Amino acid sequence: MNALHPLLRKAYDPDRFGKLARDIVADLEQHLREVQSRHTQRSMPWTPPDDERGFWEGRLNRPEGLVELMRLVVERSNRLQDPRYMGHQVAVPFPDGALVGMVTDMLNNGGAIYEMGPTNSAMEEVLMSRIGRMMGLPDGCGGVMCHGGTLANLVALLAARGWKAGPDADPWTQGDDGLGAVLVSDQAHYCVDRAVRIMGWGAEGVGLVATDARHKMTGEGLTEALRDMEARGRRVVSVVGSACTTSSGAYDDLNLLADFAEEHGLWFHVDGAHGAPAVFSERYAHLVAGLGRAHSVAMDFHKVMGVPALCTGLWYGRHDHSFLPFTQAAEYLWSDAEEPEWWNFGKRTFECTKRMLSTRVAAVLEEYGAEIWGHLIDRLFDLGRELADQVERRPDFESAMPPEANIVCFRHVPESMNSTSSEELNAFTAALRKKHLEEGPQYVVMTRFGGETWLRCTLMNPLTEAEDLEAMLDRIAFLAQDLTLQ
Repeated sequence: MNALHPLLRKAYDPDRFGKLARDIVADLEQHLREVQSRHTQRSMPWTPPDDERGFWEGRLNRPEGLVELMRLVVERSNRLQDPRYMGHQVAVPFPDGALVGMVTDMLNNGGAIYEMGPTNSAMEEVLMSRIGRMMGLPDGCGGVMCHGGTLANLVALLAARGWKAGPDADPWTQGDDGLGAVLVSDQAHYCVDRAVRIMGWGAEGVGLVATDARHKMTGEGLTEALRDMEARGRRVVSVVGSACTTSSGAYDDLNLLADFAEEHGLWFHVDGAHGAPAVFSERYAHLVAGLGRAHSVAMDFHKVMGVPALCTGLWYGRHDHSFLPFTQAAEYLWSDAEEPEWWNFGKRTFECTKRMLSTRVAAVLEEYGAEIWGHLIDRLFDLGRELADQVERRPDFESAMPPEANIVCFRHVPESMNSTSSEELNAFTAALRKKHLEEGPQYVVMTRFGGETWLRCTLMNPLTEAEDLEAMLDRIAFLAQDLTLQ
């Protein structure tokens, strides 16, 4: 047998690892100080896609070592820890989550079965039941963790399909007639539509429910959508509530949806990827009243709960419902395909291998307790109200609607554009957003609904202050001057 190659010895050397870790952590500490102090020029160092690709095509041809590569990645990446970053629904992670990631990446104990990751499997089982009860789900609840809300919503709808079919017709084994359907808000996240299509029900399997002026599903809309789907020969299996919608942050009336689901024998699923953590806040828990009545709930730990992406929980009101989505033999993994075996998560998750997700969540609870989630929600949602108040106080700005969460949609309407058409105002808003993207220093995004284009802030950083919001509005108004003079 040949001797161990020196390159492999270098790769696994503990002393070398320790030195690299100290250098990289020191750089991250400095990065954190700089961005939190707003000393960097911009919260998002925007580069056109072709330019960025060209940069990396050149740089990756001349390796300079891991520490230098990491410094370059930090320099050129979005700075979510900067209080001026107000863009997408991405967590500003608690910094110690990076240390957890270092440990779990080293251990790499993922997997579909208990033997591959015993601590992860047992910890996940305990946490999902415990947190589910904190959320108001009944005793006997449980669930799984997975990589993202898109996957959680798909698996929940697979469970709904199996539940609706009943014990004598297992669609996972036998397939179905392709005529299933789901009722969902016309403002819901597109991943619900995607899940329905993946399940083979096509575009016609999505029954869009009309919403009111606040983007909430109505009772009349639910009744009409169900009647329409049934008239088209569709078998509705589930109604999906949004807590909250992605574009505008609107919360559906979950008790209304629960009542409707009970009346019509439907599975009630809550897509709470972004907004379900309101349940941990005394101030905002009313937004998710009725959450505990759901058959299933998806909630991202990696949005407003301080955990790095991806880390999502999928809860079931009844633990045994977590086995509904999949019934599949894999004798090389587990002994008896018919035995529940909670400890072998491959029986309940779409993924086979997955990261040590439960450790990320356990670390937050270990260091801060669940109360930190309530404080985080209070701070972020309060920032949403603060921004809306500032917008209302400015005659040259307007809000799309009062925010319920930390998502605020607004636009700048200079006096010179008060009499312009909707199309012209939409074009102006898009151009203004592009200019702000390119020049910063803040970062906001854009959305469209009801035929109108809006700027959109998702306030994810608890270190953002009212002065940062004011500076962002000032900057947008300043940049608009060049556009109105053209």
